[in-house]
Amino acid sequence: MAPGLIADWALWGKVPRTTSGYEVLAAHPPGRSAEFNTAVLHWLPGTPGAGDRLPWITVGCAPQDGGEGTVGVFLLDGTDGVDGTNRMIHRVSHFAVPYARVRDAGIGWCALARAAHAAAQTLTLTTAGPAALPLGEDEGLVAEVAKNVTSSISGITRWLAAAAAHLLDGPVAVAGDGSHGPFELLLTLDSVAALLPFGVRSTLSAASATSPGSEVPMRLYWGDTAASPGATGLTLGGGPLPDLRALSPRARRYHDLLLDNWEKHGGATVVRHLADCREALDIDEPDAAARALEVLKRLDRPLAAVQALTEGREVSAEEVHVALRSPGITDQELTVFARHGVLTHPDTDPEAVAPLMSQPAVSQAIGDGLRRDLLGHRTDAARREFEGRRASLMAAGLSLDRLDQILADVMSEILHSRPEGTPDPVTGELLPAVAPFTMGTMGLTQSMLRRVPGLASGLVRALYGRPEPVGLVRDWLRWLCDEPSPDRRPEIAGSPELPLIHALLSTRVCPVEADRKWAGRHPAAAARLLEAAVVCGLADEVLRHPDFFRGLVTGALRSPSGVDGDEARTVLEEALRRSPAGLRAATAARWDVLCALTGLPPTGFTDVVAAGRPAGGTDPAGRVDTYVTNLRAELDWRGLRQDAKHVVHELLRVALAVDAESGYGPGQADRELTERVLDWSGPYAQLVRDAVHRLVARTPHWSETPEDARWLDRLAERLHGLGSSLALRRVTRFAGRPEATEQDHEELAARARAARLAGAENDDVCAALVVWAVRGRVGERLDALLAAYHREWASYSGAGRAAEERHHMEDALARYEGDEPVAEYYCDHRLRQLTKTKAEHVREIRERQEQLPLLEREITRMHKLRASAVRTRV
Repeated sequence: MAPGLIADWALWGKVPRTTSGYEVLAAHPPGRSAEFNTAVLHWLPGTPGAGDRLPWITVGCAPQDGGEGTVGVFLLDGTDGVDGTNRMIHRVSHFAVPYARVRDAGIGWCALARAAHAAAQTLTLTTAGPAALPLGEDEGLVAEVAKNVTSSISGITRWLAAAAAHLLDGPVAVAGDGSHGPFELLLTLDSVAALLPFGVRSTLSAASATSPGSEVPMRLYWGDTAASPGATGLTLGGGPLPDLRALSPRARRYHDLLLDNWEKHGGATVVRHLADCREALDIDEPDAAARALEVLKRLDRPLAAVQALTEGREVSAEEVHVALRSPGITDQELTVFARHGVLTHPDTDPEAVAPLMSQPAVSQAIGDGLRRDLLGHRTDAARREFEGRRASLMAAGLSLDRLDQILADVMSEILHSRPEGTPDPVTGELLPAVAPFTMGTMGLTQSMLRRVPGLASGLVRALYGRPEPVGLVRDWLRWLCDEPSPDRRPEIAGSPELPLIHALLSTRVCPVEADRKWAGRHPAAAARLLEAAVVCGLADEVLRHPDFFRGLVTGALRSPSGVDGDEARTVLEEALRRSPAGLRAATAARWDVLCALTGLPPTGFTDVVAAGRPAGGTDPAGRVDTYVTNLRAELDWRGLRQDAKHVVHELLRVALAVDAESGYGPGQADRELTERVLDWSGPYAQLVRDAVHRLVARTPHWSETPEDARWLDRLAERLHGLGSSLALRRVTRFAGRPEATEQDHEELAARARAARLAGAENDDVCAALVVWAVRGRVGERLDALLAAYHREWASYSGAGRAAEERHHMEDALARYEGDEPVAEYYCDHRLRQLTKTKAEHVREIRERQEQLPLLEREITRMHKLRASAVRTRV
């Protein structure tokens, strides 16, 4: 037997055969008699009627200031005695037990009342000392109400749950079969209270019976439901279930969550949880229902949160975190969380979600969020989500397999849903923005990248736009190309270059597999290999192999149009637009060949060979010699002979260019390159002549140096027809002098005639003359200049040749394609001058015509005078 409880007690009744009133007849301790009398009077359930089954049991807890108070048990029973008026005397046996003792023992009303009833049988008016309330080990609350607690929801469950919910809103009067004994009736009330937190018993009261019409203070009691003002009347057995529509919102939520928990965990678990929640809870306080609901939520945080979300109520982040960390959370509950956006909400702690990521609802929610962000081009949001999930798994010591499955599913869904030809946002945007995966992780994602053509290469190429891409490319390829055997290279669909790039980055030596046959079979892959080498500063390591270079030319630039060929040309062009860091003079020649063949300006010579002399490096002449030797060797290869003139033309065009702002032109290496090309046999002399002609004739802003002049003189000695270009250069330099004045037109005209006589074209001479003319009033200066040009020719070759040459120069002026409409300025000015001259001539003609009659009269008069003189002489 358990030790039981020790209680103070009182016997309340009348002295038989007297007319005295009811009072405390005996008590322990005697000093509490007045207190006990007040308590009995307060908790009296009324007066039993004839035939009522006794005892009537009342349990009431009276709080005390500064403490939890006392639980009072009141047993109203009959006696054999009568009073002075011959009426039956009833006796109340009252036991007072500190609530803390009842709470610690975890016993309910029924067990406490049985123990009190047993102790009452031993009390007499002469009993001394406290009473012992015997309790068995199996008389705890959970065991007492077990027969009313079914594992699944039954009719009695629904009735008890409704009664408990109504009890949160106010007093409840219960009616039903009167055939039950008092302890059975009290057990029913105990079962109702058992569906509330145990702590409500610190203020809750109950009675197994009350007399009709009595105003009783009990919160829960058996009585006449129709005559219980202020109480909710409920009938047990045979009738409809209690009406839930009258419940307050919080009481209704408590009812619903109670049944949800019951259905999920079973009745025993629910009752045990509530019985263990023993912190005091004042049921008379306005927030009693809210506090009871919080207690119930602690049994199943996920279920409570789901109920709130389903009802449209807000759930705090803390509630979500507690729910997610609850061991009993189900996939159905996670589905509700996902449907309401809880799992991917920014306030939801990723570490709370991490252990659940293998659950279908969680993985689906995370995957859906990633897919929406990626398809909506919200890359930053997708990156934060992915990195947060990965960090949470790692912080929890969990495998990344869960995240791997999610990402692989997202990739698969996007791959099958995105329009053909559109880029993949996972490999093109998300993965380049996140930290590279470590080897041995994310196997499903790795498998998909290897299996689906284009995905892996798309990822690697997307890395080129990231800051400091070399380390990223190396780390991603280390993961992507990870193989159990170091001697084995993985198969990556559509991207055979990636294992070679990985080997190149690892050893800084181009793999032997990258030969002419490989590049010819895989032109797009070869172009991507070169692009990766350029990005990583290893272009020299790749281009130093002539077999790879020639295979690239054959495969990428000679293959017919098609998917692979078009992609190869596109990728190759993108690679060649990048700065060729790391090239040497030898490989710079191959770089420039590729640039010229793809329509890009060759940059290898200017960036590598013609650049400033590096510390400890060869001088420009040595670099030029190496460059030219290798260039000539490649151009003599039969696969490039047809393009040799074009390559040299483009190379000279870039080497002999002049900076528009500074006027800086060819440097020492550029001049040496020109002379070295001039040494070649074949059509190259004409290419040099044309290039030098463009330099001297079309670049008036060139700041020529003495070295340039000596170089030009050397070229003129070797190139027939270059003299015209130099003569034209003298025109250009004179026209472009900073100190040029309007009086220079005579000298400029003489130089222009000399250039024409040397063979310079009218268009080139015209371009030089325009440079001088645009420094003032263009039309006026050109008119004066062409007049002097006409005079210059006339003084040597006659007026006819002079007019012819002037007309040729005017035609060239009309063809001039400068920024200003100089021909229009000239024509407008010339037309004004001609119109003015014409007007002067017309005026002179009119004046002469007016003098004709006078002249006729004078002539007539002279004739007459002469005739008169003749007659007179005769």
